[in-house]
Amino acid sequence: MSAAGQKCAHEEIVFYGMVNVNRDSYLQGVVDVWRCRNCKRLFCDDKRYGEGLKASVGFEQVPDDEEWGILTCTTEKEVYMNSLGVKPGKRITHACRSGEVHEFVVGEGYALEPELRMPIHRLFLVKDNMNKNIEAGYYRLTMAK
Repeated sequence: MSAAGQKCAHEEIVFYGMVNVNRDSYLQGVVDVWRCRNCKRLFCDDKRYGEGLKASVGFEQVPDDEEWGILTCTTEKEVYMNSLGVKPGKRITHACRSGEVHEFVVGEGYALEPELRMPIHRLFLVKDNMNKNIEAGYYRLTMAK
């Protein structure tokens, strides 16, 4: 919102950074992060290996009371990721690539509840992982314990 109380038109959106998502140190996908120069709102666009590029950058918005998060879904063989709006208390329905559907609640610390052993689901805030790598590989997650 501007000082006059008008909603920002997001006329100057510029590339801001990225978050890499790895599977046991191998890049699986990237979340490109864009930012409005006027109001500083973030916008995310996912790119995953094995999937074609979208015809245009989406610049989808999340509600003002939500943060951009990255949900990772890890099996022994693959990592799937996508960006979405999250806030504590929000219910998220996620369909794994296997077809399993799970419902999670975002906890106060942005952890997913309930915690599942397989597939492994985790949530990361984009703002906390700008220009960093998220390690979501099965072996790195399970062997590190």
